[in-house]
Formats: sequence, structure tokens, C-alpha cells
Amino acid sequence: MSDSATDSEKGIGPTGVPIDETAESSTEVCSREGHLAASGEALLRADEVTAGYLPGVSILNGTDLYANEGELVGIIGPNGAGKSTLLKAMFGLVSVTSGTVELRGENITNRKAHQLVPLGVGFVPQTNNVFPTLTVEENLEMGVFLRPKAFRRRFGFVTDLFPILGERRTQRAGSLSGGERQMVAMGRALMMEPTVLLLDEPSAGLSPAMQDEVFFNTKQINSTGVTVVMVEQNARRCLQICDRGYVLDQGRSAYTGPGDGLIDDPKVVELYLGTLGHAG
Repeated sequence: MSDSATDSEKGIGPTGVPIDETAESSTEVCSREGHLAASGEALLRADEVTAGYLPGVSILNGTDLYANEGELVGIIGPNGAGKSTLLKAMFGLVSVTSGTVELRGENITNRKAHQLVPLGVGFVPQTNNVFPTLTVEENLEMGVFLRPKAFRRRFGFVTDLFPILGERRTQRAGSLSGGERQMVAMGRALMMEPTVLLLDEPSAGLSPAMQDEVFFNTKQINSTGVTVVMVEQNARRCLQICDRGYVLDQGRSAYTGPGDGLIDDPKVVELYLGTLGHAG
């Protein structure tokens, strides 16, 4: 193949990267063509999403993202890149002004959170994610209020996954440690048996030891078959556990690839990770 061959002549690989580039790096510059080539069977998919909090002011500027069934997908990037906004836009908490969000091929753009939960979408916000005056058990009951008959079965599932929640079922959530409260928040989201779970910076504000526990718990949830899309400021730890990652910058998806590939990619390290990419 000649050096002058076009991308279309070279062919696009299964994750969207031109085939002759796959040997050099598993990290790709995000492109519309690559996204379309790779996302056809996606469980959750965002296409050219533009969204923001004020009329006429967009935080997201045509963002693409997809997650396949059973994947753990991480989203990293500098402050203000639109990471949390993307999760909220997919969960109906921020209005999408253009573009689409699909779940199993069904358009769910701008559907409200209470409509998405029964469809199998769960969301854990970064802050104010537990009812502090309620017990652990009561918090989990709130997670299944749309399906109260399922409480006993789902409570068993969640406490098997997080045994400490069973041990502390009568303790008020506000008296728990930060890591334990995050566990309650995750558990409550799991009560409705989601197929996809959106996590907004689950390790924020926690000690290093508690952060490790949160990442371990996230991997555990994913291992049960739940697709996870996670926004994280702790970029290195996020990329270490995720199947694929996205780097967002200025409201757009800039790079994508396997987590370990993004950690080791020189351009991603230089532009977005700094010394985090070289940390042991």
C-alpha cells in the first residue's frame, strides 16, 4: 500500500482507527468516522451531543461516546472539559440541544431520570448521593421505590456484593465514612437492577485507601454484568481498571482507546495526564 493511500483505502479498524496505524498505538484520535464504525452494537451511545446549563452556552460541543454491553468505560480530562455534564446529559439532568442519546438503539434523548431508571439506567452523583438521616436499609429501600416487591431480592444481591451494608443496615447513612456512603449510593442505584450504571467521580474527596476501595467496588459491580460508564479525576486509577477510556477536552471526545493504552500514550500523558501517566 502506498504512503499516499487515503484512510478509506487503508480501511478502518474495529475501534475506528485506520488499520495501518493499529500496530503503532492502541490510542486513537476520536473521529466521527471511527465512532460510527465502532458503535453499531453499543448498549449506550451518545452521538454529537451538544448540551449546557444556560441557554446559548454549551459545555458539550458535539461529543461522541459509546459503551458496549458489559464494558467498563472511563472518562477523563481536564477540569471544565464536560465530563460530568456528559453523564448528566445522558441521564436527562441536563438538556441536550442537539445530537442524540440511545439505549439499545432506542432514542432516549432528554428523557427524564424517572423515565430512564425503569429502562435500566442508574446514576450515582458525585455529591448529595445518600439520605443522611435514613438508615442504610432505608436508603436501599428508596432505590427500589418503583418496584417495592423486589426489595428483599435486590437487598440480598446488594449486601452480598457489599457485606458491610448488611452489617450496618440499621445505621444512619450520615454517620458512615465517605467510602461507606459511596457504597450506599452505589447500592441504592443497583437496587433497580440497572443494565448500565453512570458514576460521577465516585472517588472524589476520599482518602487514597477509600479510593482504592471504590475502584475495587466499581470493578466488582462491572463483573456482575452491569455496564459502567465512570467519570474520574483520578485519571490513572480510572484507566487502570477500565476496558476503554475517553479523554474529553473542551466539550469534545479527543482520544479513545484501551485504558492501559491511554496511560502509556505519550501525547495523552503530555497533554492531559502530566506526571500521572508515569506514576508507579
